[in-house]
Amino acid sequence: MIPMRSIVQKIADTLNTRWVQFFAAPALVLIWFLATDPSNGADTLTRLQLGVAQALIMTGFAYVVSKAMLGRASSETLYARVLEGSTAAGVAYLGVCLMRAMVLWSFLSFFSAAVAH
Repeated sequence: MIPMRSIVQKIADTLNTRWVQFFAAPALVLIWFLATDPSNGADTLTRLQLGVAQALIMTGFAYVVSKAMLGRASSETLYARVLEGSTAAGVAYLGVCLMRAMVLWSFLSFFSAAVAH
């Protein structure tokens, strides 16, 4: 008899793969949206186009803005220093990651509000 923990662990390992998170789950959500769309997919595809275009444009824009805010600081250099054991570099790296995430989030939320109105 196969232990239940082994089965649960295999399911958890499968769900944690990048393939499931980046391809299978979004595909299932898209299929669900298309199946429940009263306009036979027109509204879903319009929202998908706007979302993808917005994400692609804003990701690049947020990167340029955050890079300008960082000046000469480099996340690659900080990460290398973290691997060497520098706690201060780890804190700085965390700050850089948070700053980039907040810049991206602020741009995405600003422009999604502009598109909605």
